[in-house]
Amino acid sequence: MKKISLLVLSLICIGITLNAQTQKETKPIIAATNMNILYRGIDNPISIATDGISDEYLYAEITHGKGKLKKVGKCEYSVSVDYGTYEQTMTIDCVDKDGTTYQKDTLIITNNNAIEISVYAEINNKKNYLGSTYFRVKDIKQPTAQINKSEGGKIDKDALLKNPYIKVEAEDFNLDFSLEYKVIGFQMTFNTRKNADAPCVSRDEKFTPEMIAKIKTLKKGDKIYIEGIRVEGTDGEKSPSNPQMIFTIR
Repeated sequence: MKKISLLVLSLICIGITLNAQTQKETKPIIAATNMNILYRGIDNPISIATDGISDEYLYAEITHGKGKLKKVGKCEYSVSVDYGTYEQTMTIDCVDKDGTTYQKDTLIITNNNAIEISVYAEINNKKNYLGSTYFRVKDIKQPTAQINKSEGGKIDKDALLKNPYIKVEAEDFNLDFSLEYKVIGFQMTFNTRKNADAPCVSRDEKFTPEMIAKIKTLKKGDKIYIEGIRVEGTDGEKSPSNPQMIFTIR
């Protein structure tokens, strides 16, 4: 399987006058070169760089949302986003029955659908805030299994034998982000209207010689049942959106 291509979500600080030898305040501009999206279930690579400050003085942290951020190389970080909800304490203004205004800390539980990453520079033992950016969080959709670009229905036997394997794809990704899956197992049964055969089992995406030999004997109207499709990708093993496919020979 091809290695997942990098989703480079760059945080670029522009116009910084702060350097490694001073504590002069600065107000950087943080920009992202791609769509600000992080995906749950995988390690999202991002790059953080500034103009005028060496990487050794920089560090970043998640300041909103729930996840993990770790440095993996020079200017390179990896972000993983947790599932579930995110708890945060917010201070709100309240008014009592006498009309007196007071502040109250309130725990708010929200869906973990956004991550804020803040960047700092540590100069002369002083923590200098440089800026932050928000990323939207999305779930990776289940991959779809296909044979000869079809998820089921009527199919020519010759076309089926020409492409004797299952292909899986994940849709709705940013063009700069590629996530590939492979089939690690499935079973195939046949109904020739005369009998129901025992399942044939494959340990990868390819039809076994037994499956191919059986398909060659099928006639118009015979059915092929493909079930128990198991898929594995960078985000681990999961079921496809269509774990069963039924084809009818035409």
